[in-house]
Amino acid sequence: MKRPSYSGLEAEPAIKSPPWIHTMTGSGLCRGELKFTSRGTKMLRQNGNLWVNGTSLKSTRRIGKVTSLAVYPVVENKLTLQYGGSVQSWTLSITPRTRFTKIRGRQKPLERPTNATKSFLDLLSPTEVFACENGTLFFQQDENFFLAVGHTMRLPVKLESRSPSMLLVSWVTNSLAISDSHTVTLYRTELDSYNTLSTDSTINNHYRFTALDSCSPYVACVEIAGTRSFTCLSTITDPDVPKDFEVTSWNSSSISLSWDCPENRRYSLFLLTIFYLNSTDHVTEEVPLWHEEDSFAFTLSDMQPCSRVQFGLQTLCQAGTESRYSTMVLNDGNSVHSNIWALHQTSFGPDTYTLRWEVRNASSISRFRVYHDGVLQGTTLMTNYTVGGLLSCQQYQAKVEALCGDGVLMSAKTVTAHTGPSGVSELRYRSNDSTAVWTPSARQQPAFAFLYKLSYENGSTIQSSSVTGTELRLMGLEDGKTYILDVWEECEGQWESEHSHLFFEGANSSLGFLIRAAGPAQDLEMQLDLSVMGLMMVVPWSLPEELQSDVSEPRAKMGKIFKDKLQELLKDFDQPARIELATFEPAEEPDKTEILFMSFDASKTEEDLPLPVEDQLDYIRSLNATNITIRDGVIHWDGHDLCASAQHTLCPRNSLCLNTLGSFTCVCQHGYYDVSPVIEPPTASHPVCNEDGLFSQCLDKLMTGGIAKPYLVSYIGGKVDVKLNDGRCTVDESEMFYYFRTSRKSSECGTERRVNKTHIEFQNTLTVTLTKEQTISRRDLRVVWKCVYPRHYVRNAQVSMDMEWLSSLSLVEFNSSLQLVLTMTLYSDESYTYSYRDAIALGLEDTLFFQVALQTNNSFAPDVLLQVESCWATESTDPEDTVQGVLLQDGCPVDNTFHWLSVNGLAQTSRFSIQMFAMPKGLPLYIHCLANICGHDEACTKNCTSQQRNKRSVNQVNRQGKQAAVVSAGPVVINTRVKSGVQPSHWAEHITMISIVAGSIGFLGVTILSVSATKAIMTYYERLQLQ
Repeated sequence: MKRPSYSGLEAEPAIKSPPWIHTMTGSGLCRGELKFTSRGTKMLRQNGNLWVNGTSLKSTRRIGKVTSLAVYPVVENKLTLQYGGSVQSWTLSITPRTRFTKIRGRQKPLERPTNATKSFLDLLSPTEVFACENGTLFFQQDENFFLAVGHTMRLPVKLESRSPSMLLVSWVTNSLAISDSHTVTLYRTELDSYNTLSTDSTINNHYRFTALDSCSPYVACVEIAGTRSFTCLSTITDPDVPKDFEVTSWNSSSISLSWDCPENRRYSLFLLTIFYLNSTDHVTEEVPLWHEEDSFAFTLSDMQPCSRVQFGLQTLCQAGTESRYSTMVLNDGNSVHSNIWALHQTSFGPDTYTLRWEVRNASSISRFRVYHDGVLQGTTLMTNYTVGGLLSCQQYQAKVEALCGDGVLMSAKTVTAHTGPSGVSELRYRSNDSTAVWTPSARQQPAFAFLYKLSYENGSTIQSSSVTGTELRLMGLEDGKTYILDVWEECEGQWESEHSHLFFEGANSSLGFLIRAAGPAQDLEMQLDLSVMGLMMVVPWSLPEELQSDVSEPRAKMGKIFKDKLQELLKDFDQPARIELATFEPAEEPDKTEILFMSFDASKTEEDLPLPVEDQLDYIRSLNATNITIRDGVIHWDGHDLCASAQHTLCPRNSLCLNTLGSFTCVCQHGYYDVSPVIEPPTASHPVCNEDGLFSQCLDKLMTGGIAKPYLVSYIGGKVDVKLNDGRCTVDESEMFYYFRTSRKSSECGTERRVNKTHIEFQNTLTVTLTKEQTISRRDLRVVWKCVYPRHYVRNAQVSMDMEWLSSLSLVEFNSSLQLVLTMTLYSDESYTYSYRDAIALGLEDTLFFQVALQTNNSFAPDVLLQVESCWATESTDPEDTVQGVLLQDGCPVDNTFHWLSVNGLAQTSRFSIQMFAMPKGLPLYIHCLANICGHDEACTKNCTSQQRNKRSVNQVNRQGKQAAVVSAGPVVINTRVKSGVQPSHWAEHITMISIVAGSIGFLGVTILSVSATKAIMTYYERLQLQ
């Protein structure tokens, strides 16, 4: 093993502008190109031949064509010509940076073409690329043949991409050509000649050669239609990845690895990269090592105590000055052995929670530290820990750290934990009115809900539901029969306390029937004997779980459906009937539901006079109605369950299908409200169910938004007053919603308007408070709607779908014949696998993963290193904006969420992450980074151990004299939707804020992200060249 320069870490791309050799029997050498051109068969008759580096070009000759072959620059190329009974040789090398061609040979080449050569070159089409226009030298010329060398900035044939089994080439077509069919030929370099593998034709300006061997030399040639050119490009395919890369043994001070060579056993050598990690798995140091030994094994020894390392392995394939690297195969090394994984909460109580976790190998762990909401709770040698002394029904952030030695942090994991409710005590049965009563264990705070289950002594369930009070009426119990009652407390709809059990004997309470009306009279209590005056209907389907809760809004709608159906059934009864629904619950028989109701004389408005039960049953029998029968005094509906029997989903998302005894209807789930009556344009018959009734539309000339009244009343805790913006326009009100419709004119209704160079944002705010009759108020709410339009807004254009992602790019000019590319890219996560290519929405809790990379696109700059010196954010595209949020300064993080994910200044790529943020004006953000290019003899890393400077504006002039390139990314439009009670308010009045951002055509929560690029010229190489 030997340690190379760090520039070898990046796989070198294909040579961008190689020299060319041209022949023509006639030939020439251009920008690393050799040309030869033939008009007739004289060269063949004279047994002529041409060799480049010992390989014969005989098979590539085309009569009457200028044959061009790219050769590698910088290195020496041997050129041998057998022609006219003599053999001549030259050794040549071309340096494109200085445009200098060095030639050694017995015969000195000429700098000017002869008349015969010039006359042939004049035959070339004006649009034809002749890749030998600079520094051309002629070795051999007569009326039938010429051989020349030179270099070019215009690539007649270009290698676009490659893989281990594919080469994709493109070329410049002749627009004046009569035919559009191009001939492509692929040669394989074997021994001392080019062997033809395939010949094909295409009408495209590109061709893909497939089914190739990896790490193998090929020559791709194109005979461009309408030209006299036969142009060849010599290159290699990418290597395959190594196989079976694994750890064979390890201990605290060493790790041994082994691998096997690629499938086809073609490679030059291997590049092994050691990644040293910190506790958050971020790379702190990269050490590349070339492996040239015959054994496919490596041992990293003398490791520092408590080190965490990963490994990457690549196959390297070389041909001339061209180097190709395979995809890196990763191995976790010893990093996973000390990682905390499977951290989870195993149990909880009203004031405690218990954590458990695992580590793969605890030999390197000295102890674990446990934090509760950022405060150290204690240390342990075990893999579990209980935190106590907490409030009930609360969520907390818990963190566990694994330490090595005297306190070296090896890994850390965070999990959300919670406590549960306190439960109930003193559960007892009051026989005089058949009521169960209990006391909450935590008297200082109200319970969220009490759940109960009433069962027979054999365990079969009679009834289960939830209540908010501490009493439960138990009606219809048999006198002297034993029952079991379980009561427990629930919070957040998911955490339950331990169950309290009560065994008791029932008392006859036939007069204690509680009618739960589905209409306004939900608090109505009637002391009636259900067995005498009540009726029951049974339907052949079970209740969905959401309809079994008393507080469920869909249950109330289901009750109204049942009531209306029963009212219709008795509409022609002898006496006018008024139906009051008592309850509907799952029947003892599976997959059925019982509906209990009573009928009263509707003509008696001042009293509740029940109608005779038997008379009602006789009347219903006389109807002979379809699907209705009466058996044992119970009404049975025998129709189909349309919701369950449908082959396709009948109702839209966030809604439930409810049977209506003969048909079906769709209603919104609990917590969702149908906004279809108030959105534009009106929708079809099915509901549009939005959570909390929130909706937003950004139309062509109109902005609309609204929120459900029941949600506001429940959140605020009483009747509310609602104001739009500054109050100059009133808020529209329906039975279910508060809503508004405004134009984009801020003068009409106080709409706030913000403008930057790319977008216009309109904001409408509803301020919700308790009515003035309420003396004490502890909750206010602001609901904010935002519509973001692009400034070049086209009518009916859906911006969120049509915006194209643009990656940041700076072209850095090396000299007149070479350009480097500096890129800044935003990735989705720390694996740096997927970069953003479409519009996205980012919240303040998201993390941004950036990569700044220098792409040399050639082998002339292997010793170039990239250093990101400064990064800052603005609310405009101008990096010189006076208002700047500095993230990185002098190579050292200023923002505490800025983390390096690679070592800055030791490679041609720098990676870092930072948490999303907002700036004062709330405008879209632009991220800018200032990057330096360093030579091999310059210090390119930064020491950040000293005290960092305070945040201030970034000076883009490097004080060491380097001129640097700036790359920018943006705009980033922040998705600021926050549900009340989840995050703290940012308003001075300490109120909760809900924010809705929409695109230009009515999509809730749509934000727009695009990336733009700025360009800068880097003159470092110009200065280096002068030196």
